[in-house]
Amino acid sequence: MKFCCSNLFSTLGIEPQLGRSFRPDETVFGNHRVLIISQRFWRNRFGGDAHIIGRTVRVDGEAHEIVGVLPATFDDWRHLGPFDLFRPLALTEKETTDRRTTWIRLVGRRSSALTRAQADGFIVNLGRRLAADFPAVNAGTAWRTLPINVAVAPDNGPGILGMLLGLSGLVLLIACSNLANLLLARTMARARELAVRSALGASRARLLSPLIVESLLLAFAGGICAIYFATWTNDWLKHVAEDLVLAIDWRMLGWAFGACLFTALSFGVAPALFALRLDLNSTLKSGARGVTGDRGHQRFRQVLIVCQFALALVLLAGAALLVRGIHEANNRHHGWESDHLVTGTMLLPTATYPSGKEITNFQRLALERLEALPGVQSASISYAMPFFGLAEPRKYVVAGRDTPQPGHEPVAVINGISPHYFETVGTRLLDGRSFNEGDTLASPKVFIVNQAMARGLFGGESPLGRRIAQAGGNTIEWGEIVGVVGDVQSVLADQVAVTYQLYQPMSQEPRHLSEIAVRTAGVAPSMLVDSIRTTMAALDRDLPVRQLQPAETTIAKANYQTGVLGSMLSFLAVLGLGLASLGIYGVIARTMAERTGEFGIRLALGAQVGDIIRLVLGGGAKLALLGSAIGLLGAFGISRLLGALLPGMQTNSVLVLSGVTLLLIAVGLVAGYMPARYASRISPVEAMRAE
Repeated sequence: MKFCCSNLFSTLGIEPQLGRSFRPDETVFGNHRVLIISQRFWRNRFGGDAHIIGRTVRVDGEAHEIVGVLPATFDDWRHLGPFDLFRPLALTEKETTDRRTTWIRLVGRRSSALTRAQADGFIVNLGRRLAADFPAVNAGTAWRTLPINVAVAPDNGPGILGMLLGLSGLVLLIACSNLANLLLARTMARARELAVRSALGASRARLLSPLIVESLLLAFAGGICAIYFATWTNDWLKHVAEDLVLAIDWRMLGWAFGACLFTALSFGVAPALFALRLDLNSTLKSGARGVTGDRGHQRFRQVLIVCQFALALVLLAGAALLVRGIHEANNRHHGWESDHLVTGTMLLPTATYPSGKEITNFQRLALERLEALPGVQSASISYAMPFFGLAEPRKYVVAGRDTPQPGHEPVAVINGISPHYFETVGTRLLDGRSFNEGDTLASPKVFIVNQAMARGLFGGESPLGRRIAQAGGNTIEWGEIVGVVGDVQSVLADQVAVTYQLYQPMSQEPRHLSEIAVRTAGVAPSMLVDSIRTTMAALDRDLPVRQLQPAETTIAKANYQTGVLGSMLSFLAVLGLGLASLGIYGVIARTMAERTGEFGIRLALGAQVGDIIRLVLGGGAKLALLGSAIGLLGAFGISRLLGALLPGMQTNSVLVLSGVTLLLIAVGLVAGYMPARYASRISPVEAMRAE
């Protein structure tokens, strides 16, 4: 469900297909029980009922009237996420007066008379005024404007997309290098024909035109195959990334056409120009076998091979580092245990549970029922689970110390938890005590800090008994530190472990939205999902527990796209390696054919088979080493890029880079060995006759 103000859809330029938008009076708390639903939800849940407007549905235990249905175009408009239900944003009196309420996102449409820079300047100045007027809350913060598609995208989304496009471009360059080598070889084989036509008066344009047409035909044939392959994989990509809108439209076709045209002209014309630079007299004297080209042509082919090695190494290094990083992230110690754990999310309706007392009573009863289930070891309720990081930072001050300047207070992310939370999620209590039933809303505030916060704030001293309080409030509420636990780390590859983590009793700041966790004993987590759902329904039949599933399943879904990214990089790396191997084989085989006479003479003069093989492989090894050296520079760059995009993942490894380099050199030597072996079997007599 998405909460929004009454003019959101008009700001976005969206008009409901049925019904109306929200009215301003419906954003007042108490008048907010109306819904606008998506086209997808309307068709899937209500069969496209044309009389849906005015119907009442229960959401989170409360009756809501459906007042509008959004058009189908909004279903694929992902800037706000794939939400099906929209409800007016109705803030409570506390939320409207508490300046620490920072979870609201502002969306606006810029006037055509206002430039982007002017709008950004206005917002920046507004943030500065707020920081000056209310330093306790806003000091150290900054405001800025962002395009809506950028603002709601993952922080690393554009970077990852750019990296994938760049690596795909490397594969394209490798393929183009092969194309250039192929066309150069074909053009050199036709050098005598081109020389004869030139001697008969053909202009350079007449000579180039059939070569360019040939390049275009090859490029567009490849483009058609690529479009077919893209169509074939489209469904798979939609399944992998449900939030993406993937369609083969005129923009994609135009880009493919442009890429084909660019590659054909860039990598097809260059070999033809090289061939036309040959000396006319020497070419006509060369005989029917064609010519091998001068040193410039040989050097051009060698440069292409070096480039292929370098590009392939960058691809292989990127894929290997990412796969290793994913493996390391999945197997490192996070400070919690996800096996034998079931988790879910519940939102208590405000109408049924209006105060903290009702929330606490329900949660206590729910925990008692859950822990009484057969096969349950312990159960807990918290603001958030540790798997994906705690996302509510707060500023704190320490009793007995000078108050820091506003904006310079230590920041910790907070989690409200019930008793038995640490036992349930598998986090170790290092010192002091855990929370218990005596920690209530009426009792003194207590906190538990993680090891990093204890060390950072108190050094070698024990934090037990020390007092801290949240900064920026109208009043200071001191709380005593009663325990120290181990640090926890997110499984998400784009999140760095938070330094300071703070825990408080759930009962001292109850919330309607919470996470439940149940640790099983001797029973598979999936076997208890139905029992947990039935138990919660018995307490409140209108309370759905969303995403109730084994924690391992939740984590796997969250990391699925990172795994897909690794698979895509691996595919690109294998494709690039295969193309580079074909290119190496083709160039060396072509070189062997051109040097047939030379090898025949060497064999006739007493050279051994091994000498020929070493001669051929030696030249290939030099190219491989040079290309690998250049590629290592790019590999270090891709390592730093991955580290910036996925800061929670280990993306640098000398061992991995060394292994990838040796693998690429070995593949290059194997690709060169086959034509070298063939060259060593040449009969000296046949070789001399060929000359």
